[in-house]
Amino acid sequence: MNILLAFMIVMVILFIGLIAFKVSPGVMLFISAILMGLLTQMPIAETLSMTTGGFGNMMSSIGLLIIYGGIFGSMLGDSGGMEELAKGFLRKFGKKYDMLALNLTGFIISIPVYFGSAYITLSPLVESLRKFTKKNTSSYVAALFTGLLLTHCIVAPTPGPLAVAGQLNANIGWFIIYGIVVALVPSLLAGWKYADYLDRFLNKKNLQGDEKVDKKALAETILDSELIKPDPTKPSMSLTIGLIALPIVLIIFNSVFSLVLPEGNIIRAVFGFVGNNNVALFIAMIVSGFVLRKYLVPTHGANLWKYIDAVSDKVGNILMVIGTGGSFAAVLQGSGVGDALVELLTSFNMPLLLLAFLLAMIIRAAVGSATVAMLTTVAIVGQGAVSLGYSPVIIGLAICAGTVGLTLPTDAAFWLPARYNNLTVNEAVVASTIPNTLASIIAFIVILVLQSFVNVLPGMF
Repeated sequence: MNILLAFMIVMVILFIGLIAFKVSPGVMLFISAILMGLLTQMPIAETLSMTTGGFGNMMSSIGLLIIYGGIFGSMLGDSGGMEELAKGFLRKFGKKYDMLALNLTGFIISIPVYFGSAYITLSPLVESLRKFTKKNTSSYVAALFTGLLLTHCIVAPTPGPLAVAGQLNANIGWFIIYGIVVALVPSLLAGWKYADYLDRFLNKKNLQGDEKVDKKALAETILDSELIKPDPTKPSMSLTIGLIALPIVLIIFNSVFSLVLPEGNIIRAVFGFVGNNNVALFIAMIVSGFVLRKYLVPTHGANLWKYIDAVSDKVGNILMVIGTGGSFAAVLQGSGVGDALVELLTSFNMPLLLLAFLLAMIIRAAVGSATVAMLTTVAIVGQGAVSLGYSPVIIGLAICAGTVGLTLPTDAAFWLPARYNNLTVNEAVVASTIPNTLASIIAFIVILVLQSFVNVLPGMF
């Protein structure tokens, strides 16, 4: 059977399984890998070898990162550190810049913490702020949701970007640095500024004259001002920021020192060890565990080690999706579908960078999973683009940026504002789909700017 026809059949079956029958992504990715091998008449032994090899390669490259990163993120959430970080930003920026505060909170927290957990934890602040400032709920959701999703999809050590960087052999440290640059600009424009505009627009529509301030409203204001005060029973804002920064700084320092210092230099050697991706996140997990121990034990576990055991059990689902995504990627690459697709689209004069971006966005919209979209897209066009001279950092970030756009009802994330902030479907589109698609496009524009300087920027190859 023709390779591209086989690929289309497999993708349709994958979409149907994920969307119509709600099959677990890990199950459907493994089924898709086997089916792709059968349809392209790949020997069964070779297909099985590629599925297990792809799973193993993915686990060897980022398996420990996902485990340590997942436990690290859970510690920040379960201890209450994320809430204190959010409230700290709100106190510092004030009512005038509350959208910016909420956007930056989401931007920072979603680097180590999984998107869904972060949104659920922070969503009560949206209602508290709405009562305090009388601004529109949708605007607050847009600010928070966009900041969270951008770093979740673009900035490692989130599992998706880590997997993309691993598949392309991109330097993780530089991938983080450029990922932050690519994500920050759209976060401010499509998150903060869009939210401000949305609030002004909705207020004009709903303007009904001056509001009377009664005793009940005053009591609510006092109550909500109390809600953003520091809670002495939870980690402080500065402590939380420090813990989040710890692994990122170690990884970045390793990347920078390996570039500017000669081999054999003691500083380069030290950071080559502590700044190793696995070691840096392990250090962050252990340090956070002991620093936050009094907030985690005994509320969330009998002792620190029991807590770590319990959280590590929850990471298994992420490992399954990432690992089977590696299996599917290996079979796709072995079948030659990437080369065939690149050859076909090259005949239409579509740049590979644009192809990677659009393909990731379309797959994400169809299957409702940014991680699945990243793994599928990097398997299709990633290696082909790198072999043609594209920077693995640039092509990887283009794939990641594509998965930010088109947050539709196929994605569970779309329903979080409806469930936790009482938004209607139309309001959820305004608060999530529109700003995130805009953010995705802006991120791609930033990537195009970086691409124009790819030969002079450090860490691109």
